[in-house]
Amino acid sequence: MTEHSPATRLPNLAARIGADYADSFAACRELLATMFDLETPLPDQHAGYTMDFALYDYGPIKLGQSVATTAPSILVRDPQVIARIGVDHFHIQYYRSNGFAMTVDGVERWVAAGDVCMLDLSRPVTLRTEGIDNLSAIVDRNLLAPLLADAGEVHGTILRRDSEAGIAVREHLDDLWRQAPALTVAQGLDLSRSTAALLAAVIRANAEYRAATRAELRKSQFRAICRRIDRHIAEPRLGPAMLVRDFHVTRPTLYRMFEPHGGIGRYILCRRLTGVFLDLSDPALSDRKIDAVLHDWGFANHTAAGRAFRKAYGMTPSQCRSRARDVRRQGRIAAANAFDIPSEIPANVAIFRR
Repeated sequence: MTEHSPATRLPNLAARIGADYADSFAACRELLATMFDLETPLPDQHAGYTMDFALYDYGPIKLGQSVATTAPSILVRDPQVIARIGVDHFHIQYYRSNGFAMTVDGVERWVAAGDVCMLDLSRPVTLRTEGIDNLSAIVDRNLLAPLLADAGEVHGTILRRDSEAGIAVREHLDDLWRQAPALTVAQGLDLSRSTAALLAAVIRANAEYRAATRAELRKSQFRAICRRIDRHIAEPRLGPAMLVRDFHVTRPTLYRMFEPHGGIGRYILCRRLTGVFLDLSDPALSDRKIDAVLHDWGFANHTAAGRAFRKAYGMTPSQCRSRARDVRRQGRIAAANAFDIPSEIPANVAIFRR
């Protein structure tokens, strides 16, 4: 690459805070104050805290490297820090060593060395590490956000070190760092735009993958809930509250999952009514009392169950049993049309036996 005069090269700065400072921890804390509130787990770990810091200004992207003492560090962006600093950029970083625990929206996740982590600095986050050793890009929101369908997808994204996306972003950051000393301001602007395009593509792909994964998990979860319903169909307490508790989903999520089936309540009711219908039609159970059959299928209120059965099948439970006997006496196989089953019973509620 051709040499350029210092005046046209990327602005840069470097700082070293050594143990010879009167209060090296306070100096390190001040150095990071535009990004995070720095703390250590114990006050006596402040002593001898040191840091090397360097930064290149690409314009809408600032590329920085921080290497601190191996003392444990806590980096915090809480609402007070965010309000005080006013920085709302995106933060893309990876740790060369150590790694860190990241808490976003109350959930802690481990980010290993080499993983690429993406943060939205307008939102709270806490990082805990045994030692800072990172390369990071601070990306202007106005550069990246317009390229994203939903900027909310950025915060807390982790690209694992062995993933295609993680390798691509990590290698790109390394290339930017190696090139930085020889770049001009104009080249820095061009690379900022190409970097934003790369990050946007990775974020979109990651969001689509997560959405597809969530969809598959929802399908699997739906099937598991259906199996649970069939296993516990005889329990009168079976309902949304029990399923929300056991499957750790919210009520709105559960309701959305069963919306195509008429709702969770109707799904359970139809499963129960189908079981009652089959038992009342079974000659082997012809001596079993109707109340007992209703109880077997989880109906605690037999009067309400009788009304629901009549609405579903156009006959009372006793009429259902009587018709089944008539069919058998006439030597015909009981079929659904012999009972004039209304079409409102959902087709997806399959006839089943426990």
